[in-house]
Amino acid sequence: MMFTIAVDVMGGDLGPRVAFKACRKWLATRPKNLRLLLVMTADQQAEAQSQLADYLEQVRFVVADVAIAMTDSPSAALRHKQNSSMAMALQLHADGEADAVLSVGNTGALMAMSRQLLGMYDGYQRPALAACLPTRQSPVLMLDLGANLESGAEQLEQFAALGLAWQALQGRPVQRMALLNIGQEACKGTNTIRDAAERFRQRWPEQFVGFCEGTDIYTGELDVVVCDGFVGNVALKTSEGLAAWLSEQIQREFQRHFWGRSFYPLLRPIIARLLRRFNASRYAGALLLGVRGVVVKSHGNSDWRSLHHALKFVYQQLERGGQAGYAQALTAGQ
Repeated sequence: MMFTIAVDVMGGDLGPRVAFKACRKWLATRPKNLRLLLVMTADQQAEAQSQLADYLEQVRFVVADVAIAMTDSPSAALRHKQNSSMAMALQLHADGEADAVLSVGNTGALMAMSRQLLGMYDGYQRPALAACLPTRQSPVLMLDLGANLESGAEQLEQFAALGLAWQALQGRPVQRMALLNIGQEACKGTNTIRDAAERFRQRWPEQFVGFCEGTDIYTGELDVVVCDGFVGNVALKTSEGLAAWLSEQIQREFQRHFWGRSFYPLLRPIIARLLRRFNASRYAGALLLGVRGVVVKSHGNSDWRSLHHALKFVYQQLERGGQAGYAQALTAGQ
């Protein structure tokens, strides 16, 4: 089966060149059943053609008038930038020319445009940004990570249903799901999160284990963690900052001492695997669940390795059924 991915290469902190390199590396390792639609402004086309000259039969370049900046508000993007690279990539998906979209651009604009151009599944109000985070055991799916700054109890219930369906599509039925809170006690938290907990208990009595705290995210004891986008984004960015600091400290300590410098060449593979595990949450990308399509958002400051992992992640979603598979899982879970 042929898979086609539309890649919005504009909007990232490091520029389109890293996206071109990631696409080249990915195409070099994949079979011929993959096509990429690279959407960019005209000033990037020559560079794209040069970087991907060996794979022109699997790549199509789509030229957009403008790019959406990170500083653009979602409402401004909807009003004034329907001819942007992001909008064109999503429209290619909506028209059936692409099976999925990968973007490194503005998260708020991506959510708003996906909702407008692709639409939502029936019964779901807003999409949720979801990602698998590494833990001591198997990864945990956490959502929402920033698509919605405020969410009511009903929306949190919808996020949970979206996460359960996605996990089922991966062949990982959820056994333990929790709501992120400031404590595990039933009396803790806002009225909204306590109301959401009651909804969860009634709808998923066997899977919902109650509240969890931030320290529980990485234990590996949970399959899904649900929260609103404000809390989720703060938790994610804090984790990323801590991971980056730990990575720097590990490397610095090896360079500070003679024994560290001596043994570093022998230990480098182990250290490299450890550091990749710390940074795994940035590599795979985040899914925009709830929209009628496969939309993946990669970190704004992604390098080519991060985007390479994101492309692999998108490809895996298509192999597991893509939009049709997820829609079926979502219906089965209702």
